[in-house]
Amino acid sequence: MKEDVLEELNLNEDHELECKLATGGLPESIWETYSSFANTNGGTILLGIKEHRDSFTVEGLTEKQIIKYQKDFWSTLNDRNKVSKNILLNHHVNPVPVGDKQILRIDVPAADRHDKPVYIGTDPMKGTYKRDYEGDFLCTEEAVRAMFADQRDVSGDIEVIDEMGLDVLNQDTIKGYRIIFEQLHSGHPWNALENDEFLMKLRAVAKNKNGTLSPTIAGLLFFGEAYHITEVFPNYFLDYREECDDKAVRWLFRTHSNEGDWSGNIYDFFCKVRTRMDDEIAVPFANRRDGYRVDRVDVHDALEEALANALAHANYYGRRGILVVKKGKELTISNPGTIRVTKEEFYAGGNSDPRNPNILKMFGFVNVGERAGSGVDKILTAWKEQNWKEPEFDFSERLDRVTLKLEVGQVVYIPGAVDIRNENTDQAVPKSMLKEEKILDYIRQNGSINSQEAADIGGYKSKTGARKLLDKMIANGLIRKAGKGPATKYII
Repeated sequence: MKEDVLEELNLNEDHELECKLATGGLPESIWETYSSFANTNGGTILLGIKEHRDSFTVEGLTEKQIIKYQKDFWSTLNDRNKVSKNILLNHHVNPVPVGDKQILRIDVPAADRHDKPVYIGTDPMKGTYKRDYEGDFLCTEEAVRAMFADQRDVSGDIEVIDEMGLDVLNQDTIKGYRIIFEQLHSGHPWNALENDEFLMKLRAVAKNKNGTLSPTIAGLLFFGEAYHITEVFPNYFLDYREECDDKAVRWLFRTHSNEGDWSGNIYDFFCKVRTRMDDEIAVPFANRRDGYRVDRVDVHDALEEALANALAHANYYGRRGILVVKKGKELTISNPGTIRVTKEEFYAGGNSDPRNPNILKMFGFVNVGERAGSGVDKILTAWKEQNWKEPEFDFSERLDRVTLKLEVGQVVYIPGAVDIRNENTDQAVPKSMLKEEKILDYIRQNGSINSQEAADIGGYKSKTGARKLLDKMIANGLIRKAGKGPATKYII
């Protein structure tokens, strides 16, 4: 019954939906749902339907009820003492047939960030709602303030911190950044500038009210000392951990912004973490492109971009800060602050609307990060090329965080690379790697392989040796098993 109703209304199973019986008038709770849909990802309210766990009961509404409910709904929606903003148009509210009955359908789009927060009553701190899998919930004051801050069109991270001087910036960080900049932009006119002029070009510093130079928010976060950063952002914290399954070991390695023996700014954090995040990416040594050994592939760049995006999209007023956790082949990158576009726009790329665009631009000058979009398409494509598990994004409205979960493994595809095993060379190549590559090539061409075929390809006298190799490839995340018994196949 539920599937039939959704199909009749042209709604997907995962569409945000709220059903209300509405037999005694327009439900008061409809305004909490209106607020939550507008402040999250939109959704549809159906009046005249009772929802059970796995089914609907369509009670329907009379023509008289529908006319009254529409009048009451629009009246309240346009009363600024009851609802902060009307983001609906006439076509968003319509009576629709379901079977032989009529219901009232209200489609609430996601509000533009300039209109958020959409709240009930006159106090946004007491009437702003969002929605997650548990239902509507009242937003914290911190989340409401973040929505107001996101209304600004002018980049918040170029705001000048008048009370600070350039002494809050770490000179070693600036020096390291300039070295990379000069290597990438040989002959660039900025290379001849003094540090303060160079930082002005980056918009990392600017003139304050007194006519002297002060750091911008972007400059402080990117080049500053952590203890000065926390003067502006009390919740600022960058944390990288390497964990294991042994519960007696808290972590194998950890670095964070409050250690005191390094700057603690986001650029140095990026440089420290980037070299450790990709340790588990195994690139076959016997591959070359244009005569040179290939050490880095697209997944390395995508990993760096994922970290840079988290640092550029973060709300540094938010709680818990940036958290990066590596556990074996699993990697989690989490930042405070939800996305400022819809999920559809986020996955489509091209319009990421970063919270800190100048930080993203400064990363871009050293060839990190995707200035035009969210970079999510690069990440998804890189993982798909390697046949790795698809990356997962979790958008927690309640915690006001975005978390990216990744798994890495053996690189199986390198665009433009030539396998030097096919060239005349005296270089020794491990036989196990040769067999693994042959099996992977066979699966790519035929879709799957069984143990006998693997034995033939690997030159094994029996299937026992082939099964050991196949089990090893499964453990390394290269292939997976499908089926049981004699029908067992191995696929990518």
